[in-house]
Amino acid sequence: MIHETHQFRPTWFDPVIVVRLKDGVRNHFPMRVTEWIMVWPCLWMGAALNWQPTMFDTSASYSSLASWLDERQWALIVLCCAIVRLVALIVNGTFQAFPYSPHLRILASAVSAMFWFQFSLGFTLSAFAGGGLSAVAAYSTFVLLEGVNVVRASEDLGRGRTWRR
Repeated sequence: MIHETHQFRPTWFDPVIVVRLKDGVRNHFPMRVTEWIMVWPCLWMGAALNWQPTMFDTSASYSSLASWLDERQWALIVLCCAIVRLVALIVNGTFQAFPYSPHLRILASAVSAMFWFQFSLGFTLSAFAGGGLSAVAAYSTFVLLEGVNVVRASEDLGRGRTWRR
């Protein structure tokens, strides 16, 4: 009697899926580079706000931000943006049958832009009260990048609708 042995391997570890994911990311990375880049500060800011629950107590520059939400709430918002964006970017070029990637990318970029805008506004208000301006320069740049990301994802959404007609 011949026994076949089958090794259980979940489908997400299937080499075909891994290659498909790798190719999907690689093929779309150049046109989505600013979205990939913005995953990084979102992840790290979320981690910093989560790991340092008293961050807002370290500087008067955080006073406006602290009056709106606490560190953990800010962390949750920005980490959700990073995760949704990361999933959308991975799925984007890999699974053509999933048409909602541009929608997720627009959502993640818009919420992230609002998050960075709130940080910019908080630091701007603190700067008018005698705080520093350096954070305003950095965070407002993130707002501009996220605006570009919303426009690019919207253009992809428009192209997708045209292709489906």
